[in-house]
Amino acid sequence: MRLILFFLFCFLSVPVFAQLPSEKETLVRLNKHFYEIPPEDTINHAYNKLVSSLGNSAKLERIYTLNQRLRRVVLTKHTRYEDLDRVTEQYGDYNELEWRKSENLLIPKFSTEYFFNDAVVGQVVSDSRHLFRVARNGENELTPQRFNDFEPQINGPKKDWYEFVSKQFRLSTKLQPDRPEEYRIAVLVNEHGMVDKIEWANPLEGNPKVAAQYIRVVELWGNNFTPALDVFGNPVSKWLLIPFRIEGKIRYQIEFID
Repeated sequence: MRLILFFLFCFLSVPVFAQLPSEKETLVRLNKHFYEIPPEDTINHAYNKLVSSLGNSAKLERIYTLNQRLRRVVLTKHTRYEDLDRVTEQYGDYNELEWRKSENLLIPKFSTEYFFNDAVVGQVVSDSRHLFRVARNGENELTPQRFNDFEPQINGPKKDWYEFVSKQFRLSTKLQPDRPEEYRIAVLVNEHGMVDKIEWANPLEGNPKVAAQYIRVVELWGNNFTPALDVFGNPVSKWLLIPFRIEGKIRYQIEFID
């Protein structure tokens, strides 16, 4: 935490976009889901990301709105145990810290803290994909549960969802990729559990025609979602990113990433 604040202070001491990126920095255009977009895409351009190399395989990513407000800071580095760790901090419109997530990129392990008026009011901790410990509204004790209700959820057992997608997904053999591709389909689930919008979140990482098939399947699933809860337990509108992986020209072409 001290490390990410140190780098943040150094970089914010001067206007970020008032100068060109250095040789160790890269400027990347992002959409509202924080995925890279083509240079010519002005409609979906929501953020600018400045990537800085820190040495020892570490990198710092600072993400700004188009009016140069800091939105997110990401520090990725190797630990002494050769793990790959990432710390992400999200900031609001008034530069207030909204949440901080620490995660191991090699194993499904993470911890997220949620803030209100600079105080921790919520937390979720997980050491696997199937068990979460959650606290909110200033609770001191973490409650075990099978899902992270800070995020929207697909209703029903995962087995039912997998079977539904496998049955509904249709893809021409001409569209089967030569290499594996991962797709992120973004679903805006409102506070009532209704779907307000569905779109492809990572447009540079696959074929639009394949993405359209995944979007069609999610549309067929209907409003079968549970809304996210905020730090006080109130349902809120929030984007859910549903990941899919399609293998290249093999028998089993769809893999679901928990």
